[in-house]
Amino acid sequence: MPSATKATAELVRGLIASARVRVFAKSTCPYCIRAEAALKKHNVEFALLNIDLRKENDGSRIQDCLAELTGQRTVPNVFVNGHHIGGCDDTLAALADGSFQRTLDGTPGPFARPAARPAANDVDASADAAADALAEA
Repeated sequence: MPSATKATAELVRGLIASARVRVFAKSTCPYCIRAEAALKKHNVEFALLNIDLRKENDGSRIQDCLAELTGQRTVPNVFVNGHHIGGCDDTLAALADGSFQRTLDGTPGPFARPAARPAANDVDASADAAADALAEA
């Protein structure tokens, strides 16, 4: 990623994966406020990150990273169940037509936390067990 550092990319991906609904916003953005109000009206639990209030002062880098991941730099930037939904208008439309809930209930998207993988010892143990079974056959 040319603009966003690896650390910022890891931060953003981790934040998205850590919540079923993640909203990147700015505290004074009227579109962000509108999207947040709509989510609350529909009783949707969401994790909010106001990038302009971060003490790390990395909001611009976060927006650059979001642009590289999704093509959208503006806020609000909404993710549902690991899927990028879009901005305010996209969120309002998805809430209105039911696709928001279907996405929330559906298969996790590319930004969801990956499933846990077996530990290396578990893989080795499985391979050893398979080899032993073949030898006994």
